[in-house]
Amino acid sequence: MACRQIDLDEESDRILSGLAQNYQGDLGKALGDLLRAHESIEAFVAVCEEDHRDALLAQRERGERGFREGRFTTWDEVKRRNDL
Repeated sequence: MACRQIDLDEESDRILSGLAQNYQGDLGKALGDLLRAHESIEAFVAVCEEDHRDALLAQRERGERGFREGRFTTWDEVKRRNDL
């Protein structure tokens, strides 16, 4: 088992302490599970991105083309159209 000393900002410490309550107060177990969950989420996202690669590239190209050709709507125009 590795032992590390880390500095957390107050908000992160509050979140971790709240999460640790689900682990009978064991910060190490809470943080370990959180890191493993992050790793599995990253792997899941990578698989999804690969599965939908062509659609994602087409969306990006449409957006970039619209920007290059000046066919984009400004935020002010969006707000005006939607009475925001």
